[in-house]
Amino acid sequence: MPLNLERIEALRDIRYWRTPEKRVRTEEEALQFIEAVGFCYLFGDRAVEIPTLWGAVTGSRRPLPRTHRDPDIGRTWAWKDSLPARGEIYYGKLLRGKPTLVSLQLLPYFYALSPNYGDVEDYREQYEEGLLSVEAKNIYEVLLREGAMATSRLRQLAGLSGGGANARRFDRAIAELQMELKIVKVGISDANRWGYAYVYDLFLRRFPHIPEIARKISTDQAMETLLLRYLQNVIAVPEAQARRLFRWDEWEWSRLMQRLVKRELIVRGTSIEGLRGPCLTLPEFI
Repeated sequence: MPLNLERIEALRDIRYWRTPEKRVRTEEEALQFIEAVGFCYLFGDRAVEIPTLWGAVTGSRRPLPRTHRDPDIGRTWAWKDSLPARGEIYYGKLLRGKPTLVSLQLLPYFYALSPNYGDVEDYREQYEEGLLSVEAKNIYEVLLREGAMATSRLRQLAGLSGGGANARRFDRAIAELQMELKIVKVGISDANRWGYAYVYDLFLRRFPHIPEIARKISTDQAMETLLLRYLQNVIAVPEAQARRLFRWDEWEWSRLMQRLVKRELIVRGTSIEGLRGPCLTLPEFI
């Protein structure tokens, strides 16, 4: 049967646990889902195709409601806090700077693609080379010196208290540090006027074993592993959309495509009814 969008969505329902039978009903099942897909978004993004914890919790293709009082939103929100608080998954703004949940099995592959070498002082070289903002440097150094901390106190010690420009600079720096796997959310705190704030710590303090595993993973191996797992989940996707998700350099992407096509691990340039542009898929789906 030729691939078309209807067939792809039916296969995604199974891969994404968007069926009543596979619906996530407990925290343990939420962990099992994240481990099954390897990495996913929390609620989704119109710009890219990717599994979501929200879809698995609803067991359907149900759109995100506008009210926060929805029970499924409550469960999704609670588990994205409790699972990383126990160190059972990674959660942070990673892929495209969006809230991403990653299994511990695949986390070393993401770390292998980061600019880190596995030392808490790595940030210094990046800062000196102009690859890390001064705000990110200041926040990192506060956590390095003081330990895990809620955002309200972190803002103060990093010199970014208040709203307006300071709030925007703080948020950009926090996202920057998360995308480079330098800091990570480790819990929540009621230490602000809203009674809800993230607690951050250094990635290396939370996951000290990850760098050693990552050292044995080459850049090529990391990219291949992540892309192939992604295609296992999404079935088929326009190549431009996959590139938009991972944001790897053009020369790296070109080499990756050549290797995978030559080894017949992917099918490139496929035209699929319902999807725009040349698509990537796996041979097993053709």
